[in-house]
Amino acid sequence: MWGVSKAPTLPPASEVSLLDRATAPGRAGTPADRPFRDPVPLVSVCVPMRDEAGHIEACLDGFAAQTHPLERLEVIVVDGGSTDGSRQTVEARAIACSWIRIVDNPRRKAAAAFNRGLEAARGEVFCLFSAHGMPDRDYVARSVAVLAETGVTGVGGQYHHVGTDRTSNAVGRAMVSPVGMASSHRYATDRLVVDTISHPAYRTEDLAGVTFDESLERNSDYDFNWRLRRAGRTLLFDPSVESVYRPRPSLKALGRQFWWYGRWKERVIRRNPGSLEPRHLVAPTFAASLAAAPVLAAFPLGRRLLAAEAIGYAAVLTLGTFKARPRAHGASATTVAACFPVMHLSWGAGFLTSLVEDTFSLEERS
Repeated sequence: MWGVSKAPTLPPASEVSLLDRATAPGRAGTPADRPFRDPVPLVSVCVPMRDEAGHIEACLDGFAAQTHPLERLEVIVVDGGSTDGSRQTVEARAIACSWIRIVDNPRRKAAAAFNRGLEAARGEVFCLFSAHGMPDRDYVARSVAVLAETGVTGVGGQYHHVGTDRTSNAVGRAMVSPVGMASSHRYATDRLVVDTISHPAYRTEDLAGVTFDESLERNSDYDFNWRLRRAGRTLLFDPSVESVYRPRPSLKALGRQFWWYGRWKERVIRRNPGSLEPRHLVAPTFAASLAAAPVLAAFPLGRRLLAAEAIGYAAVLTLGTFKARPRAHGASATTVAACFPVMHLSWGAGFLTSLVEDTFSLEERS
């Protein structure tokens, strides 16, 4: 669907380094470091849902079209109390499709949905998939093949941000740009070991004893992946694993999304300081500098620093917008350029708000 590459043959995995191995032929059973018990393993896909009437049918249609045998697939839709008819849609599909199941999520949190899905899963492979997303027809087969070939714990692939109009396309282009603070797996084109993965597929056996932290409203997936890596597990990005994600439809929705990302990223880092990456500090530093601008502007050196920051930031926005190639993706260049400061300031402000709140809360308890 999106130009997935296929390699006709593979040398034994043990003879080739992890990052240099060619893509597998799209099926399990190839020479592998850690083959599955079943040559065509059962795959469990967890799809958290709450009021997704506009997206869930396309998501399920994508899994119905998988090249991986449907009799070796189960899609577990974890419903957080939908009231828009999406639950009824899934229930109706489940009557005709035995590979679809629905599980309740009374806590309504994403982390709780992930845990309920993991508890219900019966497969050797466990995938997490957004109800906003749509898998490539080889998504499951390629995930299984790469896991079998490489022996890693988790694999994720290209996460195509495809909107439905010029604004959402612009949001998508900004979200996959390094200027938008994207993790490397969002814009990489070659196989590489990464800190987190999107629409991931995991070896279920490797998740024993590790659960999603249900006290986290956001970022529970990053926290989960960090704890896996700390336990010595490897997460791999492979571009042959492909899926689509529908970006937010407006700048307002994007700002709200990144505000909450920033809010909960601070709390994940506070709990797990080792998960901090340099890119996590860029937006809070930028937001703090703007908050301090009235004070800095009172001094000659401060004014020079603010001027240098403004010139540098304008250059970064221009370069980021140009490299996003908005016209080639049906997006507005102006909106792409506007997305970057919305993302930076929302994320940074959310991070700083949690930093202040949590610091004072700790002081009050001490």
